[in-house]
Amino acid sequence: MLIRLIILLSLFHSSLLVSDQRMVIHEGVEREYIIHVPENLTEDFPIVFVIHGYTGSAEGIAAYTGMNIIAEREGFIAVYPQGTIDSNGNTFFNVGYEFNDDSSINDVSFIRELVRSISQEFNLKRKKAFATGMSNGGDMSYLLACTSSDFFKAVAPVAGVLMKGLKDSCELSSSVPIFEIHGTADKISLFEGDLNNEGGWGAYYDLPSTIDFFAERYQLTNKSVKQMTSKESGADYDIFFERHWSDDLEEEVWMYRIEDGRHVWPGIKLNWWNNPLAWFYFGSGNEDINASEEVWVFFKKYL
Repeated sequence: MLIRLIILLSLFHSSLLVSDQRMVIHEGVEREYIIHVPENLTEDFPIVFVIHGYTGSAEGIAAYTGMNIIAEREGFIAVYPQGTIDSNGNTFFNVGYEFNDDSSINDVSFIRELVRSISQEFNLKRKKAFATGMSNGGDMSYLLACTSSDFFKAVAPVAGVLMKGLKDSCELSSSVPIFEIHGTADKISLFEGDLNNEGGWGAYYDLPSTIDFFAERYQLTNKSVKQMTSKESGADYDIFFERHWSDDLEEEVWMYRIEDGRHVWPGIKLNWWNNPLAWFYFGSGNEDINASEEVWVFFKKYL
C-alpha cells in the first residue's frame, strides 16, 4: 500500500535524548511507549503526548519532531505511545478507519491511563495533558479532544483529519483548544476531505469545516487570517494563520494553512532523490516553520 511510505519519515533521525522505553499491560494487551523526563523535573511539569502516524513508530516520531530537545529547554515530560498492529500488519491508532473495523483496541483508554499513571509516578500537580501527532496521530488528537476533555487541555494535530463518525458523536464536555497544521496539497490526509470515502480510510471532513465546527461549538465569534510566510519573499510556501477567538474566552482554535504543502511535519526538509512516488505524496517538506516549536507555543497558552 502506498500509505506504507509514511514509515520512510522515521529515517530522518535527530538526537533522540530518550530516557526510557517502557511496556505495560493494558486491557490484556502488551503496550509500549517512550517517555522522556527532563533532568530538572518539578511537580509543575505538564505532559505532552506526541503520537505517530499510520505504519510509524514512537521512536520515529520522537526523532523527526525533535520534541525531546524542546522538553529539556521548556520543562515538560514528552510521551510517545506506540500503536498496535492492525490486521494489515501495520502499526496504527484506532480512530475509526474503515479497514480497522475489526479492531477492539481502545487507544483512548490506553492514553488516559498513561496520563493517570505518569502523573501519579512523578507526583505532578497538573492533572491534564496535551496531545499532538502526525497523520493518524493527528486524527488521534481529535479523538482525544472529543472523548477526553477531562484529561486534555489542548491538542494540535499535524496533517490530521476529523472522522465523520467522530464529529457526529463528539462530546466536548468542556472546550479543548485546537491547533491544526495542514498542507492544501496533502495527498494522504486530504485538505478537502473525503466524505464519500473514495480513499478507503472512512469518511472524514475537510479542514475548513473541521476548524469551523470547533470554533462554532466553542462560540468563538472573532476570526482573522494573516499571511505568515511568502514565496515572493523567499519562503518555500505561502503559509496562512487562521485564528478563531472570543474576547471573553480563553480557548482558541487555530489553523496554519500551507498552500501546496504535502503530508509532512513542517520543520523537516526532505530529499527524496530518485523516488518520485515518495515526492508525489510527501513533497520536499519545508523549513519555513518548525511545527514542534509552533505547537509548544500554542500549548504554553494553556499552562
